[in-house]
Amino acid sequence: PHWQPVRRFALTSASQFRPPAPVALPAQSLLDQPRPVLGVQERLETKQKVIAEYWADGPSSELPPGHWELFAAFVSNRDGHSLHQDAKMFFALANAIHDAAIATWEAKRYYDYVRPVTAIRHLFRGKKIKGWNGAGIHTLSGEAWRPYQVPTFPTPPFPEFTSGHSAFSMAAAEVLKRFTQSDTFGGSYTQTVPLRVEPTLAGAVGITLKWATFSEAAQEAGESRLYGAIHFYEGNVAGLALGRKVGTQAFDKAFTYWT
Repeated sequence: PHWQPVRRFALTSASQFRPPAPVALPAQSLLDQPRPVLGVQERLETKQKVIAEYWADGPSSELPPGHWELFAAFVSNRDGHSLHQDAKMFFALANAIHDAAIATWEAKRYYDYVRPVTAIRHLFRGKKIKGWNGAGIHTLSGEAWRPYQVPTFPTPPFPEFTSGHSAFSMAAAEVLKRFTQSDTFGGSYTQTVPLRVEPTLAGAVGITLKWATFSEAAQEAGESRLYGAIHFYEGNVAGLALGRKVGTQAFDKAFTYWT
């Protein structure tokens, strides 16, 4: 909640790229927002479940910002960077991620928007729906619906709009794309152990995620939060747009330091 007054790197203000307001009650579009979340969860494919868990980056992990620092380390090894090159790349990347945190949490606190778990349990209370119950997709009461997440961390304890995953990822992707002068990435991940959310799921082990470009990886990071059912579509889209603006401005300022 205190990101807004943190000293910025390239942003002119914490609210510089604040997106337009999400829909509010009693707008029909807000009532319609949870339905795609329910539909996506009901039809989750095994690969989408792997994507949801791979990008989760919850407690006791590298978290979304650290995830992209690891991608940058991959780029350093891929391109045979010198220490001189790495000093520039990680400087630009870390400051873009820093500003993305400020801009995203400013929007989260400003709009204080509802998460899918709260909206669905409220709007479908007393109704029967299909959803994840911790063991599979079953018919259940709306108030018992759960995101596709580990039971110890069902949904983040801060507002939904906008998606932090989306902003962090697209800001980082923009920096890496501009630093390397190419969107080409070539990273991949192979699932080698059972999923923590659904350990008995057959077919998850061995699935490989591949990203030809940084932009593709950022898009998948954002979509993963839809698969995990902790964000709405609009929160993802707004987060990606915010991240791209932040990444562009942060890289431009970082570039001035080494020119």
